[in-house]
Amino acid sequence: MLKHLLYLKDLEKEMICDLLELAEYFLSKKNNASSSEQILQGVDLANIFFEPSTRTRSSFQIAATKLGSNVLNIDEEHSSRTKGETIIDTIKTLEAMGVSYFVIRHKKKGFLETLKNNIGENSHLINAGESSISHPTQGLLDLLTIQRHTDNFKKIKVAIVGDIKHSRVARSLVEGLSIMNTGQITLIAPDQFRPNMKHYLGVDYTNNLSIGLHKADAVIALRVQKERIKETNVDIESEDYFKAYGLTNEKIAKCNKNVIVMHPGPMNRGVEIANEVADGPHSVINEQVTNGIAMRMALLSLMQNRHSSK
Repeated sequence: MLKHLLYLKDLEKEMICDLLELAEYFLSKKNNASSSEQILQGVDLANIFFEPSTRTRSSFQIAATKLGSNVLNIDEEHSSRTKGETIIDTIKTLEAMGVSYFVIRHKKKGFLETLKNNIGENSHLINAGESSISHPTQGLLDLLTIQRHTDNFKKIKVAIVGDIKHSRVARSLVEGLSIMNTGQITLIAPDQFRPNMKHYLGVDYTNNLSIGLHKADAVIALRVQKERIKETNVDIESEDYFKAYGLTNEKIAKCNKNVIVMHPGPMNRGVEIANEVADGPHSVINEQVTNGIAMRMALLSLMQNRHSSK
């Protein structure tokens, strides 16, 4: 039974495969659910975001609505948090109103684990982004996107380029890729953005883009997480960064000919990726967005179905 989703590393391979299969099913139906599949009828879901979001919050709202749920969107600016209320009290208030699914983005590491231990027995908690350490549904939708363009995880090379050190996307994606026994995973970043490799066991690292992209089947570009860079002394001009690490057609020519290029968004064109690549034939960036709805529909369906059949 999947009651909460905080970290992708907590899932078994079988569970990920179930989610991928169900997401593929929803994609085959253009992300629509029949009346019998709208298993969130009468179920209330709250999107609670303490950091900005467009794709994640919107796709959860669309996914939940397609499954029949009532959705509340709450952000810090318009919540009682501005009056001093704790988020735990906010959750308990919403639970008293009948809300049972909580999709939460928060900037504090470890907060969601604390929250999980303080919510009601019948409530479900989904991590929509935790500090720089976890974004499990982004990792799942990226696995779905990669699977749809490759034959076998064991036979491919995946390269992740950019600010790895501050990226929750990279952390969760590598967790998922490792569970799926991906053939080779390579992190590419300037030394300033090299992560603590204890979180990336069995993964390669290089500061050389050309070497890292060699024979890659999938490339994920990440933006520089300026909002998370505090004490780190990073002094890289956008023009210099693009010259060294920005994806261009010339640079991705090092990859395999059918390489796919991904980006979790929002993109900084001309910094981590050129227009010619973002809008080119190798780009599956818009497809990722569509896949995000399918994967979140799959996740909510699986959580509700297994909870109901307990």
